[in-house]
Amino acid sequence: MRCLAFWLLLLALPAAAAALPDSPTCEVPPQFVTVQKPLEPLKVAIAAGGPVEILAVGSGATTGANGVQPDSAFPYRMLDALRAALPQVTVDLTVRGGRGMSAEEMLPLVKAQLHQAPAQLVLWQTGTVEAIHGLRPVRMRQALREGLDIIHAAGGSLVLLDPQFTRALRANTDVEPYETELQQIAALPGATLFHRYELTRGWALGGQIDPERATQDTREAELARLNVCLGRALARYLLNGAGIAAP
Repeated sequence: MRCLAFWLLLLALPAAAAALPDSPTCEVPPQFVTVQKPLEPLKVAIAAGGPVEILAVGSGATTGANGVQPDSAFPYRMLDALRAALPQVTVDLTVRGGRGMSAEEMLPLVKAQLHQAPAQLVLWQTGTVEAIHGLRPVRMRQALREGLDIIHAAGGSLVLLDPQFTRALRANTDVEPYETELQQIAALPGATLFHRYELTRGWALGGQIDPERATQDTREAELARLNVCLGRALARYLLNGAGIAAP
């Protein structure tokens, strides 16, 4: 478990953008950017020229950790890609959460933020903390179900993100019960699931992006590549959900 915590800490630390090549290699098979159902609120907001308000909530990989360049985490790289693809549309991002937070602990943040400023889209990254601590999957499901109702009431759609693959996570936890709960929530109206686990698993095992196997000298650049590639893939997923052909 100590090894698992070490690797998750490393992957939660956003790396310096300056270390990133202009065009990192990260193949994204079409199934990972194919949306199960349309993201109608996002589509309408884009068609109107914005503003498009996106709320991203999650643990350390989403928010950044220890205040170390949090704007290099993958939601901000997603924002870069969306703004590049939609230069005439105002797209804004709010990020909430923190390292070690479960879905149950994130729920009040979602409530408070959407009460303050409704969003057309909520990205909710969860499942990793629950798996590490062996929390009851039903508690995660109940929090996400309540959150989905709140998101609907605020006029938005929910995109869930499952855990990021690491060999340590696979070896030390049972992710499957949490994946099942995420899939069940994603089957409800107004919700979808971005399959981060399988996408990052393919990158790692295929030797494309693998922070666990990086040397100390290259780990920062590898983490930066991971954040950028994940952000770009997520942007393509959202654009496709809005009915816009993504490159």
